[in-house]
Amino acid sequence: MRRFFLAGLLLLSGGLGCASNDPVLHSSVIAQHRDRPPRHYEVYRPAPEPVRLPSATPRPTARLLTGTWNPRSRRISSRWTTIVIHHSATPRGSAKTFDKYHRQKGWDGLGYHFVIGNGTETRDGVIEVGPRWNLQKHGAHCKTPDNYYNEHGIGICLVGDFTKSGPTRKQLDSLDRLVRFLCLRCRIPAGRVVTHHSINRKTVCPGRNFAIARVRRTVGSRAAAGAR
Repeated sequence: MRRFFLAGLLLLSGGLGCASNDPVLHSSVIAQHRDRPPRHYEVYRPAPEPVRLPSATPRPTARLLTGTWNPRSRRISSRWTTIVIHHSATPRGSAKTFDKYHRQKGWDGLGYHFVIGNGTETRDGVIEVGPRWNLQKHGAHCKTPDNYYNEHGIGICLVGDFTKSGPTRKQLDSLDRLVRFLCLRCRIPAGRVVTHHSINRKTVCPGRNFAIARVRRTVGSRAAAGAR
């Protein structure tokens, strides 16, 4: 009888040992909260391409994409006429890191509208949506005498130094999807997707290992297919 009583106590104490006082459980929960992105940024993990419909049925491309990157609580502005592609010129980074750096320069926060990670500080191919896009606010990424490309250009920065190596496959896939969405929603032709260097010859951004022609071809061909 005594042995049955001791066994019951052991089972009872084992059950209580799984409570939240477990230091390992606490550390894992804290780590999860610490790894969450800052509230300013919405992390978007690239979704698979829309399922192809039979050739006899038109592909409702714009409808399939509606809502993917729409700003919170407001419509997309009619101000956007072009998209400017950048690289960070750094081996690592994230929207949070660049926001801090831009504030140190005296700017009012992250200058880009979107940042695409390379697997260092965020996952490879993850698209971070900056506050400027959610507010539909002018950029601070491509200065010109008339400031046209800040006022009317959507700034996308890919993390990496493309003077030394090219973007990752996942970065390019995410860029294709994002640019395609923006071109459709803002009615921006593929030819208006440009690089920082093509506007301001004082910079090499986004580097010789980034091919803007490939992005234009991809966006143009997919947009044409969706219009059929």
